[in-house]
Amino acid sequence: MSFEELQKSWQAQAPARKISIDADLLLKEVRRNQSQFRTTIFWRDFREVGVAACMIICFLYHGVRHHDWSNFLVVAACAWVGAFMLIDRLAQRKKTPLNQDPLKACIEASHAQVSHQIWLLRNVFWWYLLPIAAAILLPMWWTALHKGPTGTHLSAFVLRTTFFMVCLNWGIYRLNQNAVKKGLEPRRKELETMLAGLQ
Repeated sequence: MSFEELQKSWQAQAPARKISIDADLLLKEVRRNQSQFRTTIFWRDFREVGVAACMIICFLYHGVRHHDWSNFLVVAACAWVGAFMLIDRLAQRKKTPLNQDPLKACIEASHAQVSHQIWLLRNVFWWYLLPIAAAILLPMWWTALHKGPTGTHLSAFVLRTTFFMVCLNWGIYRLNQNAVKKGLEPRRKELETMLAGLQ
């Protein structure tokens, strides 16, 4: 087939039809996805705050019963994490759109929620992992350093515990970054594509 024949064949085809999308159907789908996302985040936060509350009770009880001040550092770190999550969730709730919002506003609100979750998980080391790890490890290191050469058994325990905490926190951090890469980033790109299509 020559170039001219190909060109005639190409031009003879019917022009591409535009696809029309029902805005109401799209709005319902966006709202359904937004509701599922909110529910997932709520239950994740509920579990995290619940674990923080249980840890506060356990370490507070242990600290009072054994007169061990180091337990109060863990209590403070867990209280920080729980309070941070509650305050953050309340602040984000104020940005939730009403059901009467138009499609664009709903997509923008979903985009803001997903972007905020990406920010939280990317910074999970600073507001979640570091405070708890520091509260657990600092008293151990303080004790090991002040025991001197007689505390070799304690020092070995502290090194093993430190290694375990570093590995555990690295694993938790990687899980969060994986969730961002595989779940949240593609979702944000979809929302950005929808917003661009509405312009």
